[in-house]
Amino acid sequence: MLGLAVLTARMSTEEHRTSLSTEVSPHQPPSDGSAQPRAATTEEHLATGERLSGRYRIERRLGEGGMGVVYLVTDEQVIGETFAVKVLKESLDAKALSLLREEARKTRKLSHPNIVDVHSVNVDGARLYVLMEYLEGKSLAALLDEEFGRGMPFSHAWPIIKDVGAALGNAHDHSVIHSDLKPANVFVTTSGRTKLLDFGIARVSRGPLLHAGSGPLALTPAYASREMLQGKEAHRRDDIYSFACLIYEMLTGERPFGEFNALEAREAGKQVPALTVLSRSQNVALTKALALDRERRTASVEMLLEGLAADSGSSPRWAALLGGAIIAAAIAALGLTYFTLWLSKHSEVVQSMGLEAQPTPARVATFNPAAHSIAVLPFVNMSGDASQQYFSDGLTEELLNSLSRINELQVAARTSSFSFQGEHPDIATVAHRLNVASVLEGSVRRSGHTVRITAQLDNAVTGFHIWSQTYDRDLGDVLQLQTEIATAVAEALKVNLLSDVAAKIELGGTRNPAALDAYLKATNTHFTWRDPKRDELAAIAAYSDAVRLDPNYALAFAGRSLAFSDYAQWITGHALRDALENAHTDARRAITLAPELAEGHLALASLSQRSLNFAQASTEFERALELAPGNARVLRNYGWFAVCMGRTDPGMVAARRAAVLDPLNPSGRELLGYTMSNARRPDEALAAFQQLVALLPDSPEGYALRGIAHFALGDLQSARSSCETKPDFALSQLCLAMTYDRLGRHADARVILAKAQAENGEALAYSYVWVYAQWGSVPKALDWLETAYRVRDSDLEQLKTDPLVDPLRHEPRYQAIERALRFPD
Repeated sequence: MLGLAVLTARMSTEEHRTSLSTEVSPHQPPSDGSAQPRAATTEEHLATGERLSGRYRIERRLGEGGMGVVYLVTDEQVIGETFAVKVLKESLDAKALSLLREEARKTRKLSHPNIVDVHSVNVDGARLYVLMEYLEGKSLAALLDEEFGRGMPFSHAWPIIKDVGAALGNAHDHSVIHSDLKPANVFVTTSGRTKLLDFGIARVSRGPLLHAGSGPLALTPAYASREMLQGKEAHRRDDIYSFACLIYEMLTGERPFGEFNALEAREAGKQVPALTVLSRSQNVALTKALALDRERRTASVEMLLEGLAADSGSSPRWAALLGGAIIAAAIAALGLTYFTLWLSKHSEVVQSMGLEAQPTPARVATFNPAAHSIAVLPFVNMSGDASQQYFSDGLTEELLNSLSRINELQVAARTSSFSFQGEHPDIATVAHRLNVASVLEGSVRRSGHTVRITAQLDNAVTGFHIWSQTYDRDLGDVLQLQTEIATAVAEALKVNLLSDVAAKIELGGTRNPAALDAYLKATNTHFTWRDPKRDELAAIAAYSDAVRLDPNYALAFAGRSLAFSDYAQWITGHALRDALENAHTDARRAITLAPELAEGHLALASLSQRSLNFAQASTEFERALELAPGNARVLRNYGWFAVCMGRTDPGMVAARRAAVLDPLNPSGRELLGYTMSNARRPDEALAAFQQLVALLPDSPEGYALRGIAHFALGDLQSARSSCETKPDFALSQLCLAMTYDRLGRHADARVILAKAQAENGEALAYSYVWVYAQWGSVPKALDWLETAYRVRDSDLEQLKTDPLVDPLRHEPRYQAIERALRFPD
């Protein structure tokens, strides 16, 4: 029988290629029984271009099995969506059709990352077809035949075993029995995730439900238990027998009883040979799962997995990790040659968008992640309620922050990790774009005050799973759960945990479920960047709810302080003063409640820098960096501040590390460019601003900053071209004023500067200093510098190192202002 994801070992490599989609298709109208869906015989294969239900266009045939023909289709109503469709060969009566639809609904309710999605059972005239997830990778049957020469090392098999076990365990928890588990129904995607296929069809197809002659197709005798072969009702222990047969074959390339099925093995008195690749305790566990009598067989999937992992010498779990580490080391030593050949042979080449504007192929040779680097992808909202998206996003954000507090881990920052939201990327794509060695992903299902979180850690180099776990918790225990997950991830990566890491992870949190809920809403809103001014106000309101519900919630106070600071850039006058005063009060409150909380010190540091209190800013930045050396925002802000204060080397180190942790963050690229400009690294500044343009091609700021970088390098034509791209933007106008003057277009320069001054007044006082200094109009530049000091323009923070004001440095009026600002030595 052909599996739901379409692949068998007999298919060609081309037929193994698929692509992932999780959209759910609407059901077609049910059959009333008057028009019986007929068989899709071999002679009646659908041709490319034909449509099912007027919607799903046939792209190509993927394969054929005993029960159906499988095609790749595109959904013409949802652009870009692709699915696999199995057109059944056998006709079903009305009762069987109803049962098959019920099985599809049961499978959808399982909602597990290791179970293939079955979207719907549909009727198109006389044709009956099943719409399914479309995968990219290979069946386990194909891997056994083609990759491992019949049998694989335990370190390779264990991640697959755990994934299949997780899928089976989840199904059994929902009273769903697979009943046809075999290598052809286990699918390993190109990202390394294992999917279990073909739930439902096997159960419906057995017995009298299909028309005569089709019964044997619904069972695979070599993997079926004795009871199944006798026609008894399926039981979870039958799945366990099939699972054990599959495990035995994975490890040896042979079936446990050779050419005998379970009935024949019982009659012949066959015994299961012990495996030399397993310990004694592991052999006992596998033998018990292969018991020919149901009542003597292992009772649950969890018990089987526990037995296989319980090696008194060295745990197979750690053996798998060591195996992965050895593979990674070997790949590195060989220049990833074998890994590249494997990818080119067995999957379509993945292209990734780099930070430049043009797409370039992903190059394995440049993939060199740190051993303990990790990205946390946005956890999938499985609640069935889009309004709960903030909850799963917020939990992801908090887990990411928890991991970043572990000094030995290098954690990709939120902006970069969340850039993949809604894309369903494979692990290899994520890893290459973020340059990380491992990826944590998962799902969140919330119901009232209870939550189920499934987390899974993948090795991005080998593609194998390292660790996975499902947690059921009360909402008030979520912070403790963050500690559990972060600790498990760190242990799986063999990172040395500090003795107080749990306290650091839970620092500043709450046990109040309503306060936590409000805080997660706030953090989710705070980082959307759709409408900054409006979103900051919404975040402030949600943070306010959190601190009202829990007046000791330090994280919420720190978050509100940062939100007030971000909001302040959009306002002036009394509103500005009030926002900054509120931000200062909240930062102080956060530090009082949780002195070890980096976010509180970061908030106070940013405020102090903005108010030109550099001594206090320096103290608070140093403390924040000490508490959270892996926090990208702390590193980024500290790097800029340090360079402005003249601490060039540590500032550049911090800024570059922030860019590694958060490579897809436009704000990060902007601040990196500023940092490198003031560090007198114009080439690096230009590269950062070019990347900003690539990330935000519609944003005027990127073009203006890129133009100023070209100006600093003396490339006036490139400066002019870049700044003329968005000429109405204030910073573009200032760039053009400097560039036109240097090109001899003095009248144009004066006109465009006058326009900027008329529209912005004293708000851009410090920026006018640039223009007049570059024109050589020193007195006017000094006049505007004194104005900037009078209005406390926060851009004065960069005065000490800004290369654009170099013409003023020997002027007494300039020196007086620099002294008044009290820059640290």
